[in-house]
Amino acid sequence: MQVTDVSFARFIYPFVFKDADASSLQAIVHQLKEKGWEAGSFPEGDLLPHVRDYLNPGDDGEATAYLLTLAQANLESLAQQTLCPAHPTLPQWQIDLPDRCLPFVLQGAQLAIFRGGIALLTLDARPESTALSDWLDFVYHFRAFAGEAGETQDLSAPTLHCGDATLKGVKPLIDHLLEPAHPHAAEDLFMRNLMLPFTALYVEGELSEAEKYRLLYRVRLCFSSQHELCPPYAELRPDHPCLLEYAQDMWFTFAQQAAGFVAFNAPSDPKSFFRADLPRRLRNRYFLLYQLALHQKFMLMHLSDQVSESWLRGDEATRMATFTRIRDALLEFTARGYFAQVMQLEQHHRYYCRWRETLQLETLYQEVSDEVREMHDYLQLQLERRRVEQSEELNRTVLRLTGITVGFALPNLFVSFLGANVKTLEQWDNAWHPYWWTAGLLAFMLLGMLIVAAIVLALARTKQR
Repeated sequence: MQVTDVSFARFIYPFVFKDADASSLQAIVHQLKEKGWEAGSFPEGDLLPHVRDYLNPGDDGEATAYLLTLAQANLESLAQQTLCPAHPTLPQWQIDLPDRCLPFVLQGAQLAIFRGGIALLTLDARPESTALSDWLDFVYHFRAFAGEAGETQDLSAPTLHCGDATLKGVKPLIDHLLEPAHPHAAEDLFMRNLMLPFTALYVEGELSEAEKYRLLYRVRLCFSSQHELCPPYAELRPDHPCLLEYAQDMWFTFAQQAAGFVAFNAPSDPKSFFRADLPRRLRNRYFLLYQLALHQKFMLMHLSDQVSESWLRGDEATRMATFTRIRDALLEFTARGYFAQVMQLEQHHRYYCRWRETLQLETLYQEVSDEVREMHDYLQLQLERRRVEQSEELNRTVLRLTGITVGFALPNLFVSFLGANVKTLEQWDNAWHPYWWTAGLLAFMLLGMLIVAAIVLALARTKQR
């Protein structure tokens, strides 16, 4: 089986700039431009107006998304300067596969940064071969960008050769591409060592219907040509929910770990829609739809991670401030970046809806929304309870001070009265017992105690009601 020259493969590395606000994202974009990245615009096509304004707000609008591109020549030059500076010419890339060494080329890179810090770095790479097995093996191995297989990951990064330099995966190149943004804390969003392939394969050759569906199964789940397959019958049905038929013998494939398009023996005229216009649409409009679906998935996952990380940190006031920030971020994402519909045309809309179903965005959004709202409400109730307790404690303190004040105030009034009527007191002393005033003082003290008791009893009855 052969693969035609209109086929392509892209690899998406998703990550997030943690705690990045609008100004810090703008600073990151500015630093990347100084290192050779060029500002681009997302393909608009038949985008709905609010989605177009979100992606390309224009000079007068607030920046909510950025697209930066790196052309093939700049990418190759940067790779040479970084990985093999002693090499006199642009280096040739090769990847070590289990049974052979396969040359490939890097055709460019792009970086999409969305409001909230979600970023998608995309590398365009293709093997210099027309054999289907080479394409399948290249996609399977190249997507592993770092690390060795073990308990923490299933696939080892392949050995790459860039001129005289040898790399274990493409991670060094990724690090250098993002070097201007490294001072900002970044965190991987997908599996610790895998990128997400977006592959379009134009396959030519004779295949039976059963073999076509087995190949779709292999492409959808990103198996290499050497994997032994034994798929269940349900996975090979044409009405499988992770398959979408575009035209006769042309299929989109959907999976959590990869996106694909496979065309079997497409019309051979190089100027026809299927050979000329459709590959361009796959590279821009359909790829954009996939990016938007990934943006929504990873944004929701990032918010969910923040909820779990922040739940046990700090006191209730600190957690309340953190969850208020998370709630505001979710509300902003809901208003600006969570789209039920994106494009006007039927095929594009169906494709986008299928990605929403595959990634379970509705379920994920409801789950994150519920947990943010419930935990925010719980903390709010706890703070309100704390305020009520503090208010009641303050009232009790004031009541005690009031009782003490009243208890001393009435006897003081009596003593003040006696001090102001000395002559009259002398007459009363001669007429009555010399210590008659102690009875008056005790009477006023008893009256004060009775007033305090009445206030306490009234407050207790009010609290019971």
